[in-house]
Amino acid sequence: MKDAREYRYEMRFWLEASKDAKLRGDEANERHAIHMFRKNRDKLLTIWSSPAEETTQCG
Repeated sequence: MKDAREYRYEMRFWLEASKDAKLRGDEANERHAIHMFRKNRDKLLTIWSSPAEETTQCG
């Protein structure tokens, strides 16, 4: 399982990729990069959430 540092690194990578794609006018890659950024953000938030927050979200 990845740790928070790896998710933050990937978030930074995908944020830069989305900016680059936007500058080039590549909408498909921009959407993909934003999707991957959000996916890693959600995984990072899951790591940081407390057991009570996880119960609230799942229950």
